[in-house]
Amino acid sequence: MSLVFDVTADLPPPMGRPAVQELTPEKVASLAEELVAYHQHFAPLFYRREQLEWAAVYLRGLLTADVPRKNIEAMALCLLGVGTHAERQVRVLQQFIGEGKWDDEALLAEHQCLVNETLGEEDGVLIIDGFDFPKHGSHSVGVAPQWCGNIGKKDNCQAGLCEPQGSDVT
Repeated sequence: MSLVFDVTADLPPPMGRPAVQELTPEKVASLAEELVAYHQHFAPLFYRREQLEWAAVYLRGLLTADVPRKNIEAMALCLLGVGTHAERQVRVLQQFIGEGKWDDEALLAEHQCLVNETLGEEDGVLIIDGFDFPKHGSHSVGVAPQWCGNIGKKDNCQAGLCEPQGSDVT
């Protein structure tokens, strides 16, 4: 299964490629057990139990919080509620993301092992097709003068990823 996020909503799909499919909150909720199991692989890699708990909140917020912008405050208030402790919870989640300490290399290595278990084959190859598209202005992340294959020259553009042709999108 692969997830594709629509970073080109205002552009038609490239020739020969499937249109981007939405990942609905219902579909995300149906993956809850798998997400919990995936998250538990990383439990020994956090220094404190609280870090693991806040990592779960953050991950759940990124995937399920129905908020216009996925910032810490909006996700925390959506998931943890608005009440007397809301300000403290927002601050703690911000501190976890902004100042939290963990072993990045160990987390990445564990993630790579899990990807290998899921997708790895002795003769397998993973191809990620870059998709650059022109952008104007400076409000989008990663917009800069760079090579844009879509227009065939260097210009202000943003890089995205598309499914390789012929792959299954779910």
